[in-house]
Amino acid sequence: MKKKSLLIGLSLATGFVSSILLKKEKQKQEIRQNFIGKWQFTLKMNKPVIVDITADYTLLIEEKLIPTTIVELTPTRLVLLDSFGYHLIFEQKGAVITLYDEAEDTHYSLKKM
Repeated sequence: MKKKSLLIGLSLATGFVSSILLKKEKQKQEIRQNFIGKWQFTLKMNKPVIVDITADYTLLIEEKLIPTTIVELTPTRLVLLDSFGYHLIFEQKGAVITLYDEAEDTHYSLKKM
């Protein structure tokens, strides 16, 4: 009888731990999805620029690879460091996603393509 109770207890504990791990993995996937995709912003000269963030966070601007390193990744913020030491900060505030380009000291509103 004790073995049966122990087995039931272990089964419940395993199920509980599994559900917690699945929930955390789902949250991680949601974090990863916020900034992935093709985006567009417009320069002051009314020139549209296309930014692409791939699933592995490779950054392409106008289809040109920009070597970067991930500095921060949260559900509302992605910070990349480019090869010149400048930050590119993607930030989600409600439904709006912005890009701050530290090299240009400029904010851009991004539109999903």
